[in-house]
Amino acid sequence: MVRGDSTPGAAILFDFNGVLVDDERLHWRAFREVLARLGIALPRALYNAHYLAFDDPTAFRAALRDAGWPPARRRRAVVGRLVRQKRLLFRRLCARDGIGVSSGARRVVRALSAEVPLAVVSGAARLEVVGALRQAGLLHLFGAIVAAEDVRRCKPGPEGYKKALRRLGMAAGAACIAVEDSPGGIAAARAAGLRTLGVATSYAAPALLRAGAFDVVSSLDRAGKVLRILRQAMRQDGS
Repeated sequence: MVRGDSTPGAAILFDFNGVLVDDERLHWRAFREVLARLGIALPRALYNAHYLAFDDPTAFRAALRDAGWPPARRRRAVVGRLVRQKRLLFRRLCARDGIGVSSGARRVVRALSAEVPLAVVSGAARLEVVGALRQAGLLHLFGAIVAAEDVRRCKPGPEGYKKALRRLGMAAGAACIAVEDSPGGIAAARAAGLRTLGVATSYAAPALLRAGAFDVVSSLDRAGKVLRILRQAMRQDGS
C-alpha cells in the first residue's frame, strides 16, 4: 500500500453499516420480521433509539428483555436461533435489493488507502463485512477489520476501536479519525480517544453533532467533500 501524501500517526477507522454500505434499513427490516414472529413490534424509531448500534446478539437480548419475553433463563437459546434467522433474512434482502458498497464510498476508501492506514470497526458479522468488501474489490485496502465476533462488548463500548488501533499499530488520538452513522458509534469512538465524522444516513445531523461528531456529511457518496473534511481533520490533529 503506497502512501505518498500521508500524515504521520494518522488513520481512518470506518463503521460499516450506514457508512460504507447504506443498509441499516435492511437490518431493521430483518430484525422487525424475526421479532414479529414472536409477537414483538419493532418500529424504526424504536430500533434507531435503542438497538441500532448493537451487534445482533446484544440487540436481540435487549429487545427480548424490553418486551419481557421469554423468561431470562431461556433467552440465551432463543437469541442464538433469532440471530441465525435474522442474518439469513438480511442476506436475502441485500441480494434482492442489490445492496453493496457505494461508488462514493469506494472512491473515498481507495483515495485514503494511498495516504493512511484504514480499518473497519463494525457490529456486523465478519462474513457480511468481508463479503461486501471483497465484492467491492476493497478488502485488501484495510489493515484491520474488527467485527462482531472479535469483541466481548459491542458499541457503544470502545473495545472494537481500541482493538483496531492495536492491530494497525496506532495510538489513539493524534490524527486517527472514526467515521460513524450513530450516536452509539460516536460514543464508542470517543471513548477510544478518536474524533469522529458523522454520516447522516441513519440519524439527522443534529443528533450526530450532539453525540460529539466534529462535522457531518449526508453520505460517503459526496466523496470530494468527505475527502476534504477528513484530510483537513488529519492535518489539524497531526500538526
